[in-house]
Amino acid sequence: MGLFPTTSRQKRFLLVIVDYFTRWVELFALRQATATHIANILFNEIICRYGVPLYILSDNGPQFISHLFNEICANMDINRKFTANYQPQTNMSEHVNRTLKAQIDIYAQRRPGLWDKELQKLAFTIRTPAKDTTSDTSPYLNLGCDPVIPLDLIINQPVPDFPSNTPEYKFIQQYRTQLAHDRQVTYYFVREH
Repeated sequence: MGLFPTTSRQKRFLLVIVDYFTRWVELFALRQATATHIANILFNEIICRYGVPLYILSDNGPQFISHLFNEICANMDINRKFTANYQPQTNMSEHVNRTLKAQIDIYAQRRPGLWDKELQKLAFTIRTPAKDTTSDTSPYLNLGCDPVIPLDLIINQPVPDFPSNTPEYKFIQQYRTQLAHDRQVTYYFVREH
């Protein structure tokens, strides 16, 4: 995604990666949107952090149809799927891109040259709302718990004398962990079939 106004770190492009099931968003500011840069991010930031995806859905941009990108996918046994040229909105990233474009334009106007430093805040705002399809947040589906957001600290002050070492509390935590595990198992089962 780009061209955006050049930042102080010479970033002009944005790579958006979205997990189709959890809607987890990863954002990467780039100086150049070359196949080499994108392949490095795929390997170092996605595969090394989350594991090898079963498939990648992308547009037909030159970076994604390059020999290098295809070789990485072939070596990692990643299935390739492409959006139709006339219907890029089938790519989940396109939905996120519309939101991001407007937000980055605002940041670029308010603080020229610094929009790339705000990307993790933007990713957080996209990740934290519950999704219509699952009724859960992306962090809950990925990590097994919802993040504490600043508003939670103001509104939901914890009861000071609530003991976190009680059997009830431990049961709830184990239940939430098991639920997250079960969702991941279901997710992988659905992906394979």
